[in-house]
This record gives sequence, C-alpha cells and structure tokens, in this order.
Amino acid sequence: MNLQKLFEHVGYMDEGTDTERLIKLHRAFAFNIPFENIDVYNGKELSLRPEDLFEKVVTKKRGGYCFEMNTFFCAVLKEMGYSVYGLLTRLSRGGMPFGGYVHRTNLVEADGIQYLCDVGFGSDCFVEPLRFELDVLQETHGSTYRIVPGTDPSVEYTVEIRRDAGFEPLMGFINRPAKEDDFVIANYHMNLSPTSPFRLFLMLNRFTETGRYSMMNLSLTCQEGETIEHKTVSWEELPQVLEQYFGLSEMPNHPPQSFGAR
Repeated sequence: MNLQKLFEHVGYMDEGTDTERLIKLHRAFAFNIPFENIDVYNGKELSLRPEDLFEKVVTKKRGGYCFEMNTFFCAVLKEMGYSVYGLLTRLSRGGMPFGGYVHRTNLVEADGIQYLCDVGFGSDCFVEPLRFELDVLQETHGSTYRIVPGTDPSVEYTVEIRRDAGFEPLMGFINRPAKEDDFVIANYHMNLSPTSPFRLFLMLNRFTETGRYSMMNLSLTCQEGETIEHKTVSWEELPQVLEQYFGLSEMPNHPPQSFGAR
C-alpha cells in the first residue's frame, strides 16, 4: 500500500509518538474522507479488499460506509506497525435496543494503551479515538462519550454519547477479535439486502474543524460551531451539493425521497 499517497490525500504528517500519530490519522480520516453510501444506494456490490479500498478512497477520492472505512483504517494501521483488530458491533439509535451485528469498529494499541477507533460511524462518530477505559468521560469535537459495562445481555461493553436528556447508547460489542470473513458476511447483508437502510436512504457525513455537514436523502444539515442550518436540496442541485460539501462527483442513480436530516 502506498502510504505516502494516502497521507498526502488526507493531509497527514507521520511524526510523533504512536498515540499522537494515531490521533492525528483518525482526525485526518474524519475531516478529509466522507462517510457516504452512494455505491450501496446504487446497488453496487462492494469489495473489502484493502487494494480496492485504496483505489476507491485515495485514487478516486471517494468515501465509504462503516465496513469500508474501518476495514481500510485497520489495514493502514497494520501497515504502519500498530497492533489492531476489528470488532463486530451492534448499534442503537434513539435509545432503542441493540440490533444485530451491522457495524465494524477497531481496537488499537498505542504506547501501551488501547483505543477504540471508528472512522465510519457517520454523524455521531467520535472524531478522535476513545481510550478503552470504563466510566471515563471523553470529549471530542463538541461531543462527550463514555464506555461502560454492557447495558444489554448481548454486549460486553457499550459506547454512549451524551444528549440533552442524558447518556444514550450508540454501539455495543464483545471484546473479541473478529475474523475478516465475519465482516465480509455482515457487509454482504448491509450492502445487498433489499431491507438494508443503506439501500433505501442516501447518507453522507463529513466533519470540519468547527462542525460537520451531513445529509439524509435530500435533507442537508450544516453545522458550524453552535449554528445549525437545515436545507432541502432538489435533485437538480444535488451534484453541486455533493461536490461543495462532501468533495464527491459520484451521483445516486435515482432520486431519494425527502427525509428529515440526521
């Protein structure tokens, strides 16, 4: 893998301690590679081979969704000499019970400390890695997270985010390395099942130094600091919006329905 070409693409300088390098690379991915599911929405079968992900992300200047981005991030970290493994993860939205294994995250060791890394969660993604320590409040990019013992019998650990009404579960997992074939199977379902939300809805997110841009179907949310603006985008405006806010030239092959922004 041509790491230097990747580093140039995301504006990353490979220097500092292992912890500093990890944090900087995680931030570089969050700020420069959009979360996007256009290929899935268009019905295209995805590859999780690192060389194909490099071609998509670096050469074609695209993004991807969770299985693509976190598989690629894991491969990059291994190439850089880190000890890292992937975790099959359950998700929760709006306080709902955990579902099946529909997500990948990574556990990484740097300078003797383990970190939870996720560059493919979308709008609620932690911009910097979370230290794998229980009941410790960790703030990154204006959001506060904590890792707690499993809040559901199906998980060993739960990652929570603080909302106005209190902490809410985001993801749950068992700290056991998954095999790459496990991710291939889970990705196949989320990629190609007609009931997968990624087949039904257009979803995009990109963080900036002071906020983020996110999109659900034709509803765009722009956040800069404390200012949040919601816009409804027309099909005709979509190519310009994708280029301006997410740096993408790829288009969905059919119009999504108007839907509330994430």
